Amino acid sequence: MSRSTDVAKEIMSYCTSCKMDLNHVIVAMKGDRAAKVQCLTCKKEHAYRIPKGITEPPAKKTPSRRKTKDKAGSGEVVSIQVEWEKLMASHLESPVKSYSTKAQFNIGDKLSHPSFGEGIVGKLIFPNKLEVIFRDYMKTLIHAGPPQGWASLETKV
Repeated sequence: MSRSTDVAKEIMSYCTSCKMDLNHVIVAMKGDRAAKVQCLTCKKEHAYRIPKGITEPPAKKTPSRRKTKDKAGSGEVVSIQVEWEKLMASHLESPVKSYSTKAQFNIGDKLSHPSFGEGIVGKLIFPNKLEVIFRDYMKTLIHAGPPQGWASLETKV
């Protein structure tokens, strides 16, 4: 079964140019696996690489070909869902903030977006962007800017 419908979907991958796990778009599939992706940050295309932040990579090969197809078909898309579920479970007691471009966020903050639903801040991108992991995808959003601690660091430099 070909998963050509996965082309143009977002997936988390290790970017060889940016040297970090970032959100990518699938450009080409090889069977049921993403073969080539395009980084949404630097816009460069490269071979799909498993994100370094994921500690349990999907199984590479199993003796049965049928089992490999079943696991590979959901492996790439589920990786963001699995990461989201782990992060949400580890921050159960944290309050959920309503998303606003005028609000400040820190890594690990849970937020509720009117269009994308509940997410958790995975990365701060200086000066006023943040990468939020939602259930099915990652999005880069804007916010009020760096926390107060960052401003004092800038004045010292």
